[in-house]
This record gives sequence, structure tokens and C-alpha cells, in this order.
Amino acid sequence: MTEAYLSRLSLMGHPLRVGVLRLLVRHLPHGVAAGDIAAHLGTPPSTLSAHLSAMTDAGLLDLRKDGPLRLYRAAPDRLADALLWLSENVCLGRPMAERARLPRPFRLMFLCDDNAGLSLMAEALGRRRLAGRALVASAGLVPGVAPDPVMLELIALRRHDTQPLVPKPLAVAGPADIVIALTPGAAGQLPPGTGGPPPLCAFWPLEPAIGPRVIPRAAMLHKAYRALNSRLLALRRLEPGGMARAAVQAALDDLSSGLQAGGRACASLPERRRTSSSPALRASESS
Repeated sequence: MTEAYLSRLSLMGHPLRVGVLRLLVRHLPHGVAAGDIAAHLGTPPSTLSAHLSAMTDAGLLDLRKDGPLRLYRAAPDRLADALLWLSENVCLGRPMAERARLPRPFRLMFLCDDNAGLSLMAEALGRRRLAGRALVASAGLVPGVAPDPVMLELIALRRHDTQPLVPKPLAVAGPADIVIALTPGAAGQLPPGTGGPPPLCAFWPLEPAIGPRVIPRAAMLHKAYRALNSRLLALRRLEPGGMARAAVQAALDDLSSGLQAGGRACASLPERRRTSSSPALRASESS
């Protein structure tokens, strides 16, 4: 096993392979197509192919074929095993002296591209579902001018306070213990530079509500609201405040990909639908 550890550690000596692993970890627990990796890193596919093959052979990546696509998923736990071996056998365990836990209440931030729709909705919902357990905020990579009016109407009908919901940059949002990206663009920027120790990061992909037509946008936002509601109810029952960081990270990843299983495990039930007075939102709720 020592040879496998040394192989994994040696592969991390190349900046391109570090960039690949950094990108794929930010998209966990989802895989990324080889072409998308090459496009994001600005590397020719022919150059990238050999690096992906070497990292897969060493166990740093998992490969899954989906028709013509080759999807790569990071396996950071295997690199962590190599680092733990290095820590225990070379550094005598000194780097692992502390097992950090999240504070109570923990600081949670939702991140998306413009902080005008999805992340503001997540902020409002998080404040309700995690009241007393978390300090919830949101931010955008390039904040929009104003909140999405369809989003505001949707959450107002569910009796959320819309007054504090304004698009904010990362500098205003402040440091966080957990940052959850809701769009691929936001996931690519994790962890955000907000000061303080590095936060736990997760990617909960949601379909953005874009386009000029109100009813399709309302339907997308309604779908995103229900997905966030189930995840936050499950997270509330886990009570991350005071948990070990590794356990919280595993829970965040599980809620990203295994939403139904996570909801059953935490005995969370979907919120009862309310009748909307808005024709657009009433149509979206019946969809």
C-alpha cells in the first residue's frame, strides 16, 4: 500500500492534475465530463487525457461511461488516506492533533451567480428551517441589481420575510463555516475568499429560473424551493453544530445526490402546499 500512497502523492506534484482534482472536488458528489474539464481548465483534450488516465489508475478519480461521455468523479478520500499515511509515518501524527468541530450556531452561506433568485430563496428558507441552529446568509459572484420579483412573490406567499433579501457580494456576506453552491459557476469558485478559516463546501445543483416567460420561471423556482426545503429539513435534524467536520461534509454530500434517501433517514416530510393567489404561481404549483 505504501507504493499506492507514494504514487498518489507524486501525481499531486503537477499543477494541471491539482487543478483537475480541485475542480472535481468542487462538483462532488457529481461527475464532470472530460470535455467540460478541458474547457474549464483551458487545456487541449489530448493533453488532459493522459493526466486523467494516470489519476484514474492511481485511484484519485473514478471513471463512469455514460454513452459517449466519460464522466470523472473525484475520490478525495483516497488522497486523504495517503496524506494520513504521510502524517502518521513521516510527521508522527502532529498535523492531526486537533479534530475541529463546527460551532453552535454555525454560519451557513448559499452561493450562486447573481444572488437574485436561488440563493436569496435559500437564505429565506434556511432562516426558517435552521432558526436557532445557524446564522444564514447568501451571496453572488456578480450580484444582480435587484431580487427576482417572481421569487419574492413565491416566498412571500409562504410567509417568509422578504425585507432583508437583497443581492450581496461575497465581501458583504462575511465568513462562513459552511458554503453551499447552487450553480456550476458558483461551485467552480469554491471556497470563496471571505476571510477566516476555510469553510466546508458543498454543491447542491438547482436549475436556474431564467427566461422572459413568467410561468416557466415560477415552475423552476417552485421546484427549487421544494428541493431546498427537503434538504434543509434533513440538515436541521442532523444538527451540524458541534458535529465533527468530516461527518458534516459527508451529510452535505449525501443531501446533494441522495435527497430522497436523506429525507427518509431524517423523517422529513414535504411542506403542505398552499393555494396561491397568483395565476403564475398557481399554475406552477399544479405542474
